[in-house]
Amino acid sequence: MKPAFISKGIRPYVLFLCLILLSCSKPEAPDGRWLANVPYSTITYRMVFESSVSGPRLFNVTFKRYDVPMDTIFFKDDSVYLRFGEFFTEFGGRYDRKNNRIVGTWTTEDSVDIPVTFQPVNADTVLGMFPLRTKEYHYSPPKKEDDQWPVSISTRHQINQSLIDSLTYAIMKEKYPDVHSLLIARNDSLVYEEYFYTFHSAFRQNIQSVTKSFVSALAGIALAKGEIKGVKDPLCRYLSNYQELLCSGQNKTITLHNVLSMSTGLKWDEATHDYGDPENSLSMTGNDPLGYLFTRQRSLTPEFAYNSLNHSTMNAVLKNTTHMDNATEITSRLLAPLAIESFFLGEEDHGVLGDIELRPRDMMKLGQLYLQEGSWNGKEIVSKAWVNESTSTKIAASSGLGYGYFWWTRDFKWKGKTVSSFFAWGYGGQYIFVVPELKLVVAMTGSHWTTDPKNHVMEMMENYVIPACN
Repeated sequence: MKPAFISKGIRPYVLFLCLILLSCSKPEAPDGRWLANVPYSTITYRMVFESSVSGPRLFNVTFKRYDVPMDTIFFKDDSVYLRFGEFFTEFGGRYDRKNNRIVGTWTTEDSVDIPVTFQPVNADTVLGMFPLRTKEYHYSPPKKEDDQWPVSISTRHQINQSLIDSLTYAIMKEKYPDVHSLLIARNDSLVYEEYFYTFHSAFRQNIQSVTKSFVSALAGIALAKGEIKGVKDPLCRYLSNYQELLCSGQNKTITLHNVLSMSTGLKWDEATHDYGDPENSLSMTGNDPLGYLFTRQRSLTPEFAYNSLNHSTMNAVLKNTTHMDNATEITSRLLAPLAIESFFLGEEDHGVLGDIELRPRDMMKLGQLYLQEGSWNGKEIVSKAWVNESTSTKIAASSGLGYGYFWWTRDFKWKGKTVSSFFAWGYGGQYIFVVPELKLVVAMTGSHWTTDPKNHVMEMMENYVIPACN
């Protein structure tokens, strides 16, 4: 029997009061950020857990802030649970209100349990959370290193430093996201060098398809040595393993020129869909990528079609003609002459090398080498003729963009006139720009993972870097 005073009319108010009392007995999760180190066998990940009115989030800040996508994430009462289905990983723990920390267990994909404690942290002080840990930027000239780069002050080389400062602030405020490094050389001296998040001058970045421009240089060296007879040679002359596919039918007229200029005519679409998407042509190659490529239907009127397997094809050609493996060739003919000592070449994949890792200061040496028409410290490494030939437009790639031999081409406006540039471009935001008329070389690394052909780099060049050249 219910008490007489709980009548039908007031019962909802009593229930509402009970809900309030219950909610008070289980306090809400507080707003804040907590940092934890998660040690794996080869790397320790730095993770930031954030709780706010918009809900909980987790960031990986090992190198730079990365919003980790999760199947399940909640912070309710004193319980915290995170689940990463893609990586078969999870974290379960409890919030210690007295010490303002989260203590629990991180379970790896191998079912290894790792004790982990998230400690409270001020996000502004977390290295990797933001591009720079300071709200004020002050230009400092690059430091002299034992890498054959002359260094100087920007204003000594007719650089408007206030414009470059504005660009730095735009990166700091993430108007241009995911930039790891930006370096500028003018008049043969390195005048600006800035790194963001946790990146620094000794960090080697996978330069992605910037590697193709290094391979272009190697092709020019092989041509000068007579190992390659000419770019008009049919491809089938150089790849005996694929002679049946290449020396008859539709493919017999494919030349090295076609390979280097992305104009083989073989049906290929690497630009419409992101890498990893099953619809991207690069995802369909199987165990014999070149064999797959050479069986594709070929157009009678070849147009530009960006194809990463052309890089593999050219490396296979060079391996056969130089009688050296790709690692020995690039090391002896390019990296060593350019005093590049810190690098990672990886392992051969299907008999050839793929993309390599370099420091930004070293990757931009290729741009400086080409600005100097193939010479380094007074010694010719690549012929002047090949520098000019490989960086001139062979085919229109898209509106405003051309393509040479594994180099992109583009014009910029400067002081009311047009200046030409050529550049190496790697997925994720890896670039080397060369603007000969301005004696300018620009290098950039990043993690802007998109197939968007315009990207933010052109705006950075057009609005800041090019106009900064007095």
